[in-house]
Amino acid sequence: MLKQLTLATALGLALTPLAQAKGVEGKQVTVLGRNWIVTAVEDAPGRYRAERQNVELLPFRPPAMIGSRQAVRAFKAATGCSANIDTMVRSIDGSYFAQMICPN
Repeated sequence: MLKQLTLATALGLALTPLAQAKGVEGKQVTVLGRNWIVTAVEDAPGRYRAERQNVELLPFRPPAMIGSRQAVRAFKAATGCSANIDTMVRSIDGSYFAQMICPN
């Protein structure tokens, strides 16, 4: 029983959200009840990254809306700029990257 409890505790600690553990500097916004962290990409000016946080650790839950549309809304809420859809890509870890179009 003690081994099972220890294993469950270790698994719980190992599965904490990575963005919170890394201390990511960015802006957290909520889109349709989902939390997103939007950060600037360091090596590309005007390019941003949006990553959805899965705090409940439910990997197969259905999205409230298609993820790319949520990411566009997250970019807009965090930066005040529109995402250039032609430059938007999704990485293998589920993060979205896009160049911003900001009014001067």
